Amino acid sequence: MLNGRRRVDTAVDAADQIVVDAACAVTGDVLIVRIPSGARGVSVQPAPGRLGQRVAGAGEIVLDRVTVTPGQVLGHRPHDEESTAPFTALAGPALRLALCHVGLGIAEGALGEARDLSRGGRAHRLPGEDPDLFLAYGELASAAQAAGAVVDRATAVMARALDTGEQLDAEEPAGIAALVATAETVTSKAALHITARVLEFADAPGLDRFWRNARVLTAQQPVAQRLRSIGEHYLNGSPRAVAAFR
Repeated sequence: MLNGRRRVDTAVDAADQIVVDAACAVTGDVLIVRIPSGARGVSVQPAPGRLGQRVAGAGEIVLDRVTVTPGQVLGHRPHDEESTAPFTALAGPALRLALCHVGLGIAEGALGEARDLSRGGRAHRLPGEDPDLFLAYGELASAAQAAGAVVDRATAVMARALDTGEQLDAEEPAGIAALVATAETVTSKAALHITARVLEFADAPGLDRFWRNARVLTAQQPVAQRLRSIGEHYLNGSPRAVAAFR
């Protein structure tokens, strides 16, 4: 029997299956459990009023005496994070890297929409005659391209590691996790900066949605903690970086 509740940031109100960590009351082991969304005792409390990402399907799943069969237990998490198999350790960084692409898309979408508005000639001076506007867009375009380059590099490294599969070297996941964390840091800063700055020179209804979405995406990712873990791995080559970047 499974009891408890879990906040989910995306897709909980549309998912067919929900995967949660569950602590066994007998052994204390943390099991990875798959639950059909329509199972008896499962209810979802949507969070429609949250800031940004209105259609992301965020909410809280409530589990009240939900029956779990052995086939629904996908495995268990090791007590020691450092003992996780190298290939398995890529699961967390791979998910975070996917969210980096989302953040990058938000930044690029905001910048592209603002550019189209500026080209519409709404200002007193045409965009082609305004050096200050050139400077602003040059700064923001450079930030977006720099973030894109870091994300592309992390994606290429991750793809090679995933292709290696179970033969992945034990030392590689920490380096990959550090690279993904770097992509997260750069992308988060770029997305927040770009989505806020475009509001200064491209005023239009709905443009603020990009900032709201970027804020939601980055709110649970403290930059300082990531930077400390990146620094620890850079200085010491610490394999603990895989756990620290979770």
